[in-house]
Amino acid sequence: MDEDFILIKEGRAEIKVPNPDKYLRPDKVFEPAWAPVFYNPAQVLNRDVSVLVLKTLLKSRPFERPVRVIDPFSGTGVRAIRYGLEVPEVDEIYANDIDPNAYNLILENVRMNGLQGKVRVFRGDANAILYLLRSLGTSFVFVDIDPYGSPAPYIDAGLWSLRNGGVLAVTATDVAPLSGSKHVAGSRRYDVRLSPSDVGLDVGLRVLLGFMARRAAVRDRAVSPLLAFHSGHYYRVFVEVSRGASRAVEMLSREIRYLRICTRCAFLEFSLELADAGRCPMCGNSLKILGPLWGGGLSDAQFLRSLRVNLQGLEYMQSLKRLAKLLEVVENELTDLPMYNLVTLARFLKVNTPPITRFIECLREAGFKAGRTHLSPQCVRTNATYDTLVRCTATTAP
Repeated sequence: MDEDFILIKEGRAEIKVPNPDKYLRPDKVFEPAWAPVFYNPAQVLNRDVSVLVLKTLLKSRPFERPVRVIDPFSGTGVRAIRYGLEVPEVDEIYANDIDPNAYNLILENVRMNGLQGKVRVFRGDANAILYLLRSLGTSFVFVDIDPYGSPAPYIDAGLWSLRNGGVLAVTATDVAPLSGSKHVAGSRRYDVRLSPSDVGLDVGLRVLLGFMARRAAVRDRAVSPLLAFHSGHYYRVFVEVSRGASRAVEMLSREIRYLRICTRCAFLEFSLELADAGRCPMCGNSLKILGPLWGGGLSDAQFLRSLRVNLQGLEYMQSLKRLAKLLEVVENELTDLPMYNLVTLARFLKVNTPPITRFIECLREAGFKAGRTHLSPQCVRTNATYDTLVRCTATTAP
């Protein structure tokens, strides 16, 4: 084999990828963007969970045949090939990449895995391919938007390409803009008000889901999150998409919110309407208002249980242990509740940060729901009143 490429095994697939030793940064870390065809080994968890979600979807939702899946940003083709090998319920997989080097490598990898009759390979712009196929009557039960950077320019085409009840899977690596760390870019890109906050990772997921929901409503569609999480340098969300103007209206009225937040004392509240931010009712500081964003739950509890059941027997997945742990944490997370930063509360009260387990126990003893979040080890999700948050911070501080 050409020394510029190596053979690897991921999941059930054996594929040819750029030799990582040829594309190292000065710090000796492999930089996927420097390779002639994009392949990121750090995204194995992303691809493992995507296979699992697709398997679970097709076991739990009846779809008319043929069952089609599309990966418009295929790179080496590993994701599309894994869908073909590991999800037998899929009839056709469409793999696309605009880069001619990627296109040729996908063809080679498809042949190596014996999927010529199942994986159809295209070379073109992702949006153009999605719209073209839809205009020709080809729609999908699963559309996987996994670009390098923001998914915002591809959400409309992805939504339009789905069958009723299908799933749109989206990866966003622009975590800093979404979370408000780079709020100017995030505000422009996702048509929201953003600013830095101490619960930015939660804000980022809600901005992404809110953007998808608002774009869906434009096309008389509603979205319902099945799974949404943050890992390393990216967000990954899976939403079920249903058709109907009335469903879209109901979704917007029920789930789209604005967040009023105080960066000084950690006070926050969701509101239905965009209004003047005003002053914090707790400390008098100027409030910031963020949104519109998704105000409801970030995952579907029943679907998460099905994911954990269907994970049994998939020992070949490289990220099995990480994936099992992620699902366990997310399933137990109170994602429909606000997230508070305990460090900010402690700083405002001028006390040491309490042990998070003791803090959560205090909130529960007061009669409120409370629990950890996978987004940050220093944050808690709870429906407790702000007065209770303050009291538990003060009384549990060491």
